[in-house]
Amino acid sequence: MTLETIVATSWWMIIPLGVIGSVLHFTFDWSRHNRFAAVFSAVNESYWEHIKIAIWPVVLLQIVLFAAGGYRIPSFIPSATIALYSLPISMLGLVFLYKLVTKRNVLWLDIASFFMIIAIAQTLFVLVLEQLDPSWATITLAGCFLVGILLAFLRFTLRPPEEPDVFIDPLNKKYGIDAHPDYEAP
Repeated sequence: MTLETIVATSWWMIIPLGVIGSVLHFTFDWSRHNRFAAVFSAVNESYWEHIKIAIWPVVLLQIVLFAAGGYRIPSFIPSATIALYSLPISMLGLVFLYKLVTKRNVLWLDIASFFMIIAIAQTLFVLVLEQLDPSWATITLAGCFLVGILLAFLRFTLRPPEEPDVFIDPLNKKYGIDAHPDYEAP
């Protein structure tokens, strides 16, 4: 796959990525509270869980693009890393900004923000992919940060830090999978 094809695919995937992420909001319940599904699905209403359902579709696309030829592009790993790190920053920024104005959550703004952060991540991915000429040190460092964010998203659903701003479910003041009202630990 050429750089041009990766760029075009990245643009075209913004809406499907948003739709997949939106579906992930419900897959934990649909799976009858399967712990494997919990890693990729929203298990409560915390900011972390909403960031998580944006991360995994983008990761899936990046894996596919990397395997399809992105591995030949030196800027791919740094671009993917920057795109993934932009998701939590964009989501928190946009949601806190609109809540500053509205003083509450508004469903249509939550959904619009979700699609916007996917678009921001894809835009950053494409811009960095096209413009960065990274050194091996940059690629290595980006790879380390990429592994770090993926490990965090794999771990923090089942064992979240007790941090009250991002990880706590605002509805019941619990953390992680235990915050789901219908989940019973095995």
